[in-house]
Amino acid sequence: MFLTALTGICLYENQLAGTIPSELGMLTALTSLRLHLNQLGGSVPSEIGRLTELRGLGLSMNNFTGIIPSGLGMLTALTFLALSYNEFTGIVPSELGLLTALMHLNLENNQLTGTVPSELAMMTEIVELDLEKNQITGTVPSELGNLTDYIWLYGEH
Repeated sequence: MFLTALTGICLYENQLAGTIPSELGMLTALTSLRLHLNQLGGSVPSEIGRLTELRGLGLSMNNFTGIIPSGLGMLTALTFLALSYNEFTGIVPSELGLLTALMHLNLENNQLTGTVPSELAMMTEIVELDLEKNQITGTVPSELGNLTDYIWLYGEH
């Protein structure tokens, strides 16, 4: 099928509704998936974890629910991950720490709980980590202090 060579999907701000089809996981050449500013909902399919070439994933400002799939930790080429302004619940998956190329992680304005996982300190390229407007508690893990690049860490005041 010719779609397996597709490298980018950019459909942001199009009033799309419904869910992300699990078949999207078959587009293994994708490097960019931008679906922010729509009306998509439901859970993010675990099949997205198959998109190992993905460098940018933008799902912000939709109506996604459920947990953030731990399978996103398999997307080790990601440099940009934006899941902000949705209705994700549960904890910040420690598997996100496996995203060692990640530079920008935005989980702002969801319903996430628990603590900031110390595994996020494995993201040695991170320059922006936005966790504000959630129900995350506890302290910032001391391991984040070992990151050598300048980092913007956002959280509730």
